[in-house]
Amino acid sequence: MFKNLKTLLSILFIGVILIVSQTSQVAAISVKELLGLEGSQEKIKSDSSQKGSSATAKEDGDWAKSSGQGTSSNPQVDLDYVSLLVTNMNEQERLKILEDPDLFKQVIESEANNQSTVSAAIANKLVQDRNVEFLMRRSAENILREAYLNRLVASKLPKDFPSDEQVKEYFESNKEQFVVPERLHVWQIFFKKSENADTKETSALKKKADEIISDIKKGKADYSNVAIAQSEHEQSKALGGYMGLLKTSDLLPEMKDAILKLKEGELSKPVESESGIHILKRGKILKAETLELTQVEPQIRQSLVNQANLQLRQAIFVQARKEYPHDISDKKIEEWRLRLKTRTN
Repeated sequence: MFKNLKTLLSILFIGVILIVSQTSQVAAISVKELLGLEGSQEKIKSDSSQKGSSATAKEDGDWAKSSGQGTSSNPQVDLDYVSLLVTNMNEQERLKILEDPDLFKQVIESEANNQSTVSAAIANKLVQDRNVEFLMRRSAENILREAYLNRLVASKLPKDFPSDEQVKEYFESNKEQFVVPERLHVWQIFFKKSENADTKETSALKKKADEIISDIKKGKADYSNVAIAQSEHEQSKALGGYMGLLKTSDLLPEMKDAILKLKEGELSKPVESESGIHILKRGKILKAETLELTQVEPQIRQSLVNQANLQLRQAIFVQARKEYPHDISDKKIEEWRLRLKTRTN
């Protein structure tokens, strides 16, 4: 419930502490006033003749207190609280802190700090701030809504859903989703054209590429070394020109046409694209294949569960709106928008 409030208060009180440590006039200002919750009547008189040194020391040491503070605003971190805290952790986190005494102690100390800060906020009437109260209520409502939805969905969804038959039926009806497309390993040495490259510049780059191709074929140069030293494609040059295992359908048309004509390990002639000149090398081609049901069964099961959850949640929303209606006309909605727009401008 206090999750968002805790974040807000952490920032607020860190600021207060900095003010306390850096301002010589701190004894003349109450915490309530620093928080903007009280007027000037809450000021603490700093005249040493009216306040003894012990009173000043008390004020400095107990600045988070207020006259209205009581036991109800200072809930204790006890076994019941810690039990609920641990229960609502995920399994991995829960096992981790229960196995480590030091970590467990850190968690408890952190919770104690948080609860003390919340108590200080309550005692200083921050919960009376309309914005804070709204955020607290909204956070609580969000938690309540999700708990309601999750429990209702769990009660409506059969424990054995989806069945083996449902998984198989989905697979057979959607085989096109489980096809791995044709892919191939690709290398390139790339020379970039300038933004307004003319025919002369392009011809010069092609000539440079032809010379490199000739040297590689004659054994005078190594493809990977040339790519590292001269290629202007930053991502692949560090890998000796290796572009990765790419889908054939994702290649630029001019690159695709050129590389599919090559044998494995063969170099292309200079290939011109809109961005520059490419010297391509083709690797192994992996043909398209349809995956087997056993390979995709876990994904199908999760997908079906996700779809069922979404449909059930939508049905719950519809039913809840019927039983507990909020009839808000389009006219009223537009009226609210215009009023708020005028107010914020």
